[in-house]
Amino acid sequence: MSDDKPRRGYSLGDEPDFDLPEEGSEETSALHRSRLEDHSWFRASAKPTPVPQRALQARDEWADVPFGEEPKPRPTAKPRPTPPAVTLGGTPIAEPGASLHPDEVKRRKLRTSLLLTAASTVLPGSGLLGAPQRWLKVVGAATALGSLGLGLYFLNWALRDTASFASIAVDPDFLNRASVSLIVLGLVWVALIATTHIATRPGGLQHGRRLLGAAIVAALAFGVSAPSALGARYSHDQIMLVERVFGPGGDTGDGGVQSTSRPTLATEPQVDPWKDVPRVNVLLLGADGNEARADEVEKYSVRTDTIMVASIDTATGDTLLVQIPRNVQYTPFPEDSEMAEAFPRGFRGEPEAEWLVNSIWAKVELDYPNLLQGNTYRGAEALKEGVEGITGLEIDYFMMLDIDGLQQLINAMGGVVVNINEPLPKGTATNCRDEDRCLMPGPDQRLNGYDAMWYARSRKTTSDYSRMARQSCLIDAVIKQANPATMLTSYEGIAQAASHMVTTDIPQRDLKAFVQLAFRVKDAKVQRLVYSPGKNGYSYADPDFEAMRQSVEDALNPPSPTPTAVAPTSVAPTSAAPSTPAPAEEETTASPSPSGTPEELQEGAQTVADACAWNGEAE
Repeated sequence: MSDDKPRRGYSLGDEPDFDLPEEGSEETSALHRSRLEDHSWFRASAKPTPVPQRALQARDEWADVPFGEEPKPRPTAKPRPTPPAVTLGGTPIAEPGASLHPDEVKRRKLRTSLLLTAASTVLPGSGLLGAPQRWLKVVGAATALGSLGLGLYFLNWALRDTASFASIAVDPDFLNRASVSLIVLGLVWVALIATTHIATRPGGLQHGRRLLGAAIVAALAFGVSAPSALGARYSHDQIMLVERVFGPGGDTGDGGVQSTSRPTLATEPQVDPWKDVPRVNVLLLGADGNEARADEVEKYSVRTDTIMVASIDTATGDTLLVQIPRNVQYTPFPEDSEMAEAFPRGFRGEPEAEWLVNSIWAKVELDYPNLLQGNTYRGAEALKEGVEGITGLEIDYFMMLDIDGLQQLINAMGGVVVNINEPLPKGTATNCRDEDRCLMPGPDQRLNGYDAMWYARSRKTTSDYSRMARQSCLIDAVIKQANPATMLTSYEGIAQAASHMVTTDIPQRDLKAFVQLAFRVKDAKVQRLVYSPGKNGYSYADPDFEAMRQSVEDALNPPSPTPTAVAPTSVAPTSAAPSTPAPAEEETTASPSPSGTPEELQEGAQTVADACAWNGEAE
């Protein structure tokens, strides 16, 4: 082996095979450096060896210890208790110091983000309270508090004054603002939902989880935008309905309809509009003017085959329906009225069949152009005066219902439930041999619009007077069974039906008052008084109008019972006693019968609920 090269495997601990200079001399140091730096094996092995931390600590502990003494032992820390194995959603909770898998962290953050997004769906902006950005938290808090306050305001209004709250549905100005507000609300709400998800979702999500989040956000956004859009659509439909039926509001709010017989209602806020009108009388007309008779109506005007007056106590809502036969002759008119001047002997002429009460509207519209000028519906004003002459009631408003519109209304309501106490042919049927063409007797029968129309019109096997009785039953059923939930879900159908069904002189400015009145009527008592042969002063050949007016007065203000005179103790002569029994008519009319046939219609007023009940006799 050469003297200047060490053996392979030479280490610093081996004895060298060459002579070294004296230890500590400069020559020794230089020699070591030169010889060691020339060899690559040293460079590989000369890397500093890390000293264990524990050895360094031990060195520090012994540094200040005098020779021959032991260092003081260090205080040992108490071991941390190991937390129990707890699971949350099927995932074990990591021990302190341990880290979750990154995918698990993202999954948890995504779940939290979706929960916050759902919170913004329930209460707009509330989910943004969990966003990392402070300004988003402020926006979320302000939006959530504003939405909650607005919702509580409308809820309190609806519960405290339901009638006043419902009256906004006939205020076109409010409806216009509501329609725009609902659209804006829907857009802002959707933006809040999307912003909540974007601001709180974790980054670096896999494609599938991003799609899942987007799908959930889309579903939640649709859940709030669809009702907002539907509400805006309903608001627009309601505006069109109000303006089509009651005319545009304008400056006067009368919709352009002129009438000389309408009362003036109070318009001050927070004041009952009916405070100066103790009783309102509305003329209800049924026009036989369906599509099949459109040409005849245009040529011969309207034929009012159903005539009744709803006399309503504005304080209680109690209502009396006075039903007038369509074939009343010689209709009188109030003194000093324009119609009384034109027809001083009543409404009569030749041939008599063309001068019945149901012809007044058409006659005035077509043949008397100079009568009642200045009124939009001259025929209606003439009929108002005629009905006042018959009943003694001063008529304030009229409302005419079309047959086709009534069918659509009842269909939109989901049908109407009535009791049928006698077989009623439908359509062109003249009897009930074919049950498919007949309404068979039975209690609580749900009728669609077509069947309800024939329930109110059928007279092939009965009479006009029986038909009149059933009409009041149908009207009462529609009033009592109008369900707000059903009306809301079928609103477009109802609005379309009403727009073609109703003609009226009720001005737009009075609609809120009528909405409030409708709430009183719905739960109040409804009675009817039917003019039929021999009842309430009516006779076809010779009607006693004074007695007819008195029967209405007695129904509205029943006379106090007069004390019965005490019978004498002496026995009356036998010759004074009638030899034949008293007529049975008094017995049959004393107790009201619900069958509605003319011979069973009673004298005076009767409760509609009792009159229209199932009598259990017809099979």
